[in-house]
Amino acid sequence: MNRSELIVLGTKVKNSEGTEEELDELMKLFDKNVPYPHGSNLFFYPENYNSRKHNISSYSPTVEEVVDKCLSYEAIRL
Repeated sequence: MNRSELIVLGTKVKNSEGTEEELDELMKLFDKNVPYPHGSNLFFYPENYNSRKHNISSYSPTVEEVVDKCLSYEAIRL
């Protein structure tokens, strides 16, 4: 998928468009098409989120920010 397609898909995920099962499938499709591990989680939680240390109420990234972060991810090479 290209960036534009991921933005459309990400918008559906972020807006919770569909049933729980449909959203699960959309998130799996998103994750399958970006190099960032479980990238769809970034729509709801910041990277390295820890509920004991972070206040989730201030986290509100745009779909474009999440897509760009996921596309720019590079795994650590050993």
